[in-house]
Amino acid sequence: MPGEEEVVLRLDRPTATALADLIYNVGEHQAAGMPIVGLPEDDSERLGRVLHDLWRALGVPLPYGDLRGREPRRRI
Repeated sequence: MPGEEEVVLRLDRPTATALADLIYNVGEHQAAGMPIVGLPEDDSERLGRVLHDLWRALGVPLPYGDLRGREPRRRI
């Protein structure tokens, strides 16, 4: 929408691919009841960093001293 502030994150190709796969799998799960496939550990870590960066860009406070792996499990 016009006048809204943009939030911009830059992603490397492997992270963008992992994010696209996750969004697709969640959408298929919701649309057709397809099981959500577990993430490989490296994809999980990549997406954890994206979420961390996104929360920071949105100004969402991170509790627990902002330690990696201790981000809040909640929706905005």
